[in-house]
Amino acid sequence: MKPIGKTIRQIRLIKGMKQKDFSKVTQAGIANIESARKNITLDKLISILDDFNMSLREFEYIRNDYKLSPTDNLFLDFANVKNSIDREQGGKLLAQISSHMKEYPTDFIAFCLYVVEDVILKITAQNSYEVESPEAFKIWSILYDREAWTYQEVYIMSKLFFVFPVELGTSMIERIEREMANYVDFLKDIHFDATFYANVGKYYTHQRQFNLGRKYLNQSLPLCKKYDRVIIENDIYAYLAIIDYLEGDREAESEVLDCVNRFHAMRKPALAEDLENDWNTFFKEKIPN
Repeated sequence: MKPIGKTIRQIRLIKGMKQKDFSKVTQAGIANIESARKNITLDKLISILDDFNMSLREFEYIRNDYKLSPTDNLFLDFANVKNSIDREQGGKLLAQISSHMKEYPTDFIAFCLYVVEDVILKITAQNSYEVESPEAFKIWSILYDREAWTYQEVYIMSKLFFVFPVELGTSMIERIEREMANYVDFLKDIHFDATFYANVGKYYTHQRQFNLGRKYLNQSLPLCKKYDRVIIENDIYAYLAIIDYLEGDREAESEVLDCVNRFHAMRKPALAEDLENDWNTFFKEKIPN
């Protein structure tokens, strides 16, 4: 990674700026920073970035020779996976994370991503949310006492809460919601709020807490429409119908099966199979007499 001063000089030349063109740092100050004769304070760096009209994230990307940091790259690869139930793709992710951890053994975020993917693969393989993951409890024990979480930590917990008992899971959901409020606009293209609320709704449906399930599913629905997340939206309609069915509306079964067929129409057979398996395993024969 290049020195900060060298990166500032590189960007200044790209933008066609002179050393005298900065609003809060003198020409001599910029010269000293670029030549590493003087260290830069955070306030001065932010001021320079304001003059560049550039985020710190982009600055660090350029400083790293137009590459993400290894952890950021791994995180974004993980976050951009579109189908979490794809076991083959999940296996490749685990291998990628394992390789990263050999090189960076103390990388907490990489460890967390490994645990999340391991949990997802176990749920898919066992067709049950009741999976053993002492590592997930370890992550929660580390994050519980922290005053605040980073974006990556919020995202990770939004993918882990559903393996915990409902009493603990509920306290996690409340904490995730509080932390998430600070980061909803940080990486808008990931839209993890829509996924999180949908997963919370599904979690409470499995826990037979239907009022909470419906609340969170309905909270996710407008976000899915806003972000055009049609796959999550279809899952939500299926689970809203499942709640209706479990509350005694036998005709709601047809809506669930329609949602299965919509996944087939989208050419998403794995998602169709997953929804149909959930329906047959957890819900179809569970309607109250």
